[in-house]
Parts: sequence; structure tokens; C-alpha cells
Amino acid sequence: MEITRIVTGPLAVNTLIVPLAKGEVMVVDPGGNPESIIARISALQARPVAFVLTHGHLDHLLALPTLARSFPDAAIAVHPDDASFLGPGARERHWAFFAAIGGGDLVRAFDEEFPSATMSLAEGATVGPWEVIHTPGHSPGSVCLHYAGEKTLIAGDTLFYSGVGRTDTPGGDDSALARSLERLSRLPGDTVVIPGHGRPTTIARELG
Repeated sequence: MEITRIVTGPLAVNTLIVPLAKGEVMVVDPGGNPESIIARISALQARPVAFVLTHGHLDHLLALPTLARSFPDAAIAVHPDDASFLGPGARERHWAFFAAIGGGDLVRAFDEEFPSATMSLAEGATVGPWEVIHTPGHSPGSVCLHYAGEKTLIAGDTLFYSGVGRTDTPGGDDSALARSLERLSRLPGDTVVIPGHGRPTTIARELG
């Protein structure tokens, strides 16, 4: 399995194009630069069946409006606890979130509305062979995607190389994050972790 990684948007998000069935892919965390994402999908001769959000923060979904228009049949997937970051009124909620941490300019520069979610990433749901692990802490609806057969974890902003997701933002919860990390620590140590920002790592390196 070859996952394509594109670093996108003003906060350098790892946008992933992940193969599923033959010719089908899911796009995880489309954080900006929609033209680059679309060009890479085209080069792969692939059809996106889902745009998957590891959580609802704006930096992870800036390209979503353009992608949803370009591929209207693809599902838009997020955990129910972060679904309010999509759909009617979402732009105002993003503004309130980033204004609280001094990043309001990021939202002011973005004037598009976000489509509503069409697929739930609740605990235990699957997208192809990837299983959803609900990992609240960075946000209430943060999730990781685990492919046991490939020993690979798409971790969003829950776990990074030499770091974990911040909890000093609206909706952050230190205790919830600690419980989520404890769950992840039970995965095999050689599980490759692809975070939402930065370089890959392993469960053993970060949580062993």
C-alpha cells in the first residue's frame, strides 16, 4: 500500500491520498491547495470515495469546499462530536475557535461555506480496511484510522513525532487525551504513525 502525502495549507497539514479498492481512494485532511490535491488524484487515475477528517479544525479542511464541488459523489466523513465544524454556520464557529487562540486572520481570509458531513466516523466505523478509533483530547471528535493488516495508524493531531496534540484550545481536554494515548499505546510497537503534521514515527518511539 502506497499512501501519497501532500503538505498543504498555511499550517503544513499532511494531506493523505490513501488507496482503497482498485481505483478508489480516500483523501484524509484536505488542508488546502485543492488544485495540487486534484492534480495528484488525476495523476493516480483514482476516484475519491470519501474525504475523511481526523478532526474538524479549519487547517485540516480548507480544501474541502473545492474538492466537494469537484467530486460531488464522495462522502464527507467526520466524527459526530466535530460535525458542527461543517455545514451551515461552520465558518462562524471556525472564526470563534481561531480568534480564541489568536489566529482569526486565517478564517477572515477564507470566505467559503463548508458542506455538511454525509458520513459518521464514530468509534468502530470503517472506511475500506481502516477502522476508526475515537481519540478525543485535541478536539472532542478527534479520530485515528487504523489498518491492522498494514500496521499503520493515521493519527491526525492526536500523536506526532516527539509530541502530542495541544489541548489549550476550545474543546481541548488533557484527561481525555491521556486516555486516548493510553489506548494507542496498546497497538503493536512497530505500528507506523502518520501524523497530521510533520514526519512519520512509530507507536514504540512515542508511547513505548
